[in-house]
Amino acid sequence: MADDYKRFIVPLVFATIGMLVTFWITQYLSSRILVLQPGYDLVSVIDGSLTLDIRFILIILIPIFVLEFLLLTLPFAFFMLLIAKIFRVATYNIDVMGIGRDFDWLRIMKRSAVPALFALSLGELVISLLQGVIFRIPSMTDQLAREITPSLDPLLTMFGALIALSVSIALFAPTWLLNDSGIVAHVKPKHLEQRRCPDTEGVGRWFSNLIGGFGILAFPITMFHRYFYQKFIVIGVDMDFGNVLVSLGWSVGLPFMVIAFILPIIILNEFTIKWTSTMMQRVAKAMGASDVRFQRVEKISEGNQNEAETAPLSEPTGRRDI
Repeated sequence: MADDYKRFIVPLVFATIGMLVTFWITQYLSSRILVLQPGYDLVSVIDGSLTLDIRFILIILIPIFVLEFLLLTLPFAFFMLLIAKIFRVATYNIDVMGIGRDFDWLRIMKRSAVPALFALSLGELVISLLQGVIFRIPSMTDQLAREITPSLDPLLTMFGALIALSVSIALFAPTWLLNDSGIVAHVKPKHLEQRRCPDTEGVGRWFSNLIGGFGILAFPITMFHRYFYQKFIVIGVDMDFGNVLVSLGWSVGLPFMVIAFILPIIILNEFTIKWTSTMMQRVAKAMGASDVRFQRVEKISEGNQNEAETAPLSEPTGRRDI
């Protein structure tokens, strides 16, 4: 059991350091902004100055993420499973496959990357579409904009992403549960009689690929728009080597700060997965899923090539091989 807990050391250290660094950086940026714009209030619905807004948001977010995970993961996973069954029923069977249990610290870290990119992309999109609705943007002269933008933009991106992270967790946490429960979709044997390759994929993976594709594609576009196009072309900040390096630093560093806030939720998923996966498997079986095992892919010798090509495809009753 002690060895099992060791896998949490690196993610917890990363999350702790990342949160502390985020808190320090946001306080530093807010102090620079308040020198240029005294009394600036980032979030109008929260009483107080910019510094109090930042502290309040950072303190309240983790409890919100935990509560959201505990309340929404199972219902959303059921809803996703229902959608997959409805839209893929013509070609795919939805079943429960026995999978491995190991999930080391590196896989925990990797699992956090796509939700973080999704939150950053969604946050930037919301800020752009709802300009001034969530965050109050002060009226500025051109000169003040050039001075305040290098400090204001990272704050907007960071807190836009942290707020959007609540949406990201609601969408991705159910996919973790579906994947960890071994719920898969696989092509029905009758369709393999046609010119079609076998296809077995986790239902959670199918959804995470659909959702995560937006984050992976949109992230570089949104970072380029805010930290290069808007900063240097629209606002007119000097495009010298130092400013370009700072923009690159924010583009690369911000995802790591967001990852620090999602890692505790992934660790919480690891602590709850034993009973939540059992419950999810029962739900899947109540919807018609069966236990299946994966049929290993083996090389065919030349002497058996013709026999393999003409072998009939069949689906045994009871426990299915795929």
